[in-house]
Amino acid sequence: MKFVQYFGSSAVIWIIGFVIIFGVLEKKNVFEIFIKGVIQGQKLVISLFPTWLALFIAIGMLKASGIIDFLTQKLYQFLKNIFIFKEILPLIFLRPISGSTATAMGIEIMKNYGVDTDIGLLTSCIMGSTETTIYVVALYTSKLGRKNVKPVIVIGLIADFLCVIFSIMALKIGIM
Repeated sequence: MKFVQYFGSSAVIWIIGFVIIFGVLEKKNVFEIFIKGVIQGQKLVISLFPTWLALFIAIGMLKASGIIDFLTQKLYQFLKNIFIFKEILPLIFLRPISGSTATAMGIEIMKNYGVDTDIGLLTSCIMGSTETTIYVVALYTSKLGRKNVKPVIVIGLIADFLCVIFSIMALKIGIM
């Protein structure tokens, strides 16, 4: 077990060392290639910054305005016979937009209810099977300059919806 912990902790160092040794053996200027990569990464971050900023502001506005709580209340009244846990609805709403917000919500749910409870298992399953669809599409399309993103978002959100439905079904029939 200690070997696995050691290897997991030092994996990044091993990978960096392997890349440097491989580059030296191939007679490449590893430092120059590294600097070029840093410059390209910096340009990418600068070009994506407006999209990140817009998404973070939108998430903050959604949370501060109470829209998520309002939608949760209304949707739970409609779904209370089918749906199991009201606490997971905000997670389902925000997961396609922000992975970090959804992760914070998932951690909070698991702290409050436990990881081995039904709500903890359902939270884990939803977090593991869904994607930050709107976030990913926004970043990729802003970089690629594509304008027709509607089909991609619709397909991604349908996939997320199906993942949530199948997670609930798996819990109800006892697979989890």
